[in-house]
Amino acid sequence: MEQKMISVIIPTYNRKEKLPRCIESVLGQSYRNIEVLVVDDASTDGTEGLFVDVSDSRLRYLRYETNEGACYARNYGARHAKGELLAFQDSDDVWHGDKLEKQYDHLLSEGADLCFCGMNRISEGGSRFYYPVHPFHPEAALEEFLAENRASTQTMLMYREVWERLRFDEKIRRYQDWDFGIRAAERFSLCYLPEALVESAVGEDSISARVKSYPHLLHLHDKHEALYRQYPGSEAVMNRRLGKRVHRTDPGLAAVHFRKSFGLSRSFYDLGYWMADSFRAMLRSGGRMKERENEG
Repeated sequence: MEQKMISVIIPTYNRKEKLPRCIESVLGQSYRNIEVLVVDDASTDGTEGLFVDVSDSRLRYLRYETNEGACYARNYGARHAKGELLAFQDSDDVWHGDKLEKQYDHLLSEGADLCFCGMNRISEGGSRFYYPVHPFHPEAALEEFLAENRASTQTMLMYREVWERLRFDEKIRRYQDWDFGIRAAERFSLCYLPEALVESAVGEDSISARVKSYPHLLHLHDKHEALYRQYPGSEAVMNRRLGKRVHRTDPGLAAVHFRKSFGLSRSFYDLGYWMADSFRAMLRSGGRMKERENEG
């Protein structure tokens, strides 16, 4: 049986040192009918110099001169792609040599529209863990994607129609893959290959980074608010996650989210956080009142 062409889009911005290894892992796939589109999002580190002499005809280099972000680059590459299927890779990650072949076979055997696989996430300190953490049930795909992200872009293989109907949201700066996954789960058939076929480097999860992620996470929730109302369990999980983002820095705001989560889950876990953060917020409020009184 003839293999359909897979177009692999790699957005990149100032990753000149890491990009060659990434490209090598894609061109070295056992699945041979591919084209690789590297989309340079206006890099300033001389990335274009890597493509002065291209020896593999399957590799194409595309560049524009204004930095637009990863989602714009993915959409740009997909618009120029020729394949019947699309896959996306991050410029600092590495694929296992049989990733596309295994995913393609699984996609066909499951009769799905999009297949995502597992990956190893590797921290700067060298520790690693398998992602996604929880198993996937296709019959509950939307509910599970609303509760947590299951598929980073570098783990996705999809028919072109999926991207054409959804596109990546170029207006959001974080959780673009999660947003895409939610919309895909709502409209298409998804399947999961529970095997780590990607090696992905991630930064350390500091407290400050978690707090900074709060407005982006809240935007994702608000964008899909109508769907969350349909799935109370996922709504509870999302409010619990939002509460934890600001638990240490804004107990009053955290308490609001944990109260919502408890109202849906009736979990003692959420109740404990709600009561604790409410108490901490009350103490902080009392402390500020005393400061104002002393100043007066």
